[in-house]
Amino acid sequence: MNERPSPRALVTGGSSGIGYATAAHLAGSGWVVTSLARRELAPEGVAAVAGDAAEPGDLERALVTAAPEGRLDGLVCSAGVPPSGPWDDPEHWAQVLRVDLTAAWQAARLAWPALRAAAGSVVLVGSIVGAAEGSLRSPAYAAAKAGLEGLGRSLALIGAKEGVRVNVVAPGAFDTPFDEQLFPASDRPDIPLGRMGTPAEAAAVVAFLLSDQASYVNGAVWRVDGGRTVLSPASSAGLAAPDAHTES
Repeated sequence: MNERPSPRALVTGGSSGIGYATAAHLAGSGWVVTSLARRELAPEGVAAVAGDAAEPGDLERALVTAAPEGRLDGLVCSAGVPPSGPWDDPEHWAQVLRVDLTAAWQAARLAWPALRAAAGSVVLVGSIVGAAEGSLRSPAYAAAKAGLEGLGRSLALIGAKEGVRVNVVAPGAFDTPFDEQLFPASDRPDIPLGRMGTPAEAAAVVAFLLSDQASYVNGAVWRVDGGRTVLSPASSAGLAAPDAHTES
């Protein structure tokens, strides 16, 4: 009886942050992983391809490494640029939309035949910014991340009849260079769990959605934010105040 071959995955943005942690998690779980990022840097055991995740030619080169036999079990679109400004700069708008939204569409489009051949799965790494929160610094970032959710739902419909599942992970505040740290990572009054997330925690959710354990999860948006988006301003003030029910 032939053994099932190791699943193969392509992770864009795999040189840092959540992308790096995801590549490491998958490789440690028996996946054959290829990372596409501007820096030729990846976790141990992960093939690194240097390139622009929004450039079709670079994506095609990465797919040659990731799916040499034309089969791809997992695609993780984690490449992105952080929110910055100025908000009304047309060049900034175009660049953020290109990397944070169009790149994911390009990756899915080009990888689709290999994903279909393997009945694979796609995870787009979005954000709570856009769908749940606005951005003072970068409406472009919020628009791109909100757009990823629409892209994910649409691809989920397209892929359902072809055996390809597509989901979105929407992180909140994570302890990476990508996030602006307004408070200490371990003391966040704006998050019910009281701290920022770690890249490994987001990677675990991404890996679950790629796995057979999530075989009936399709077109979903999973928020990984420590409860931040369910916290009202009044509740946030209550978290910062002394416990009114503590006995003296």
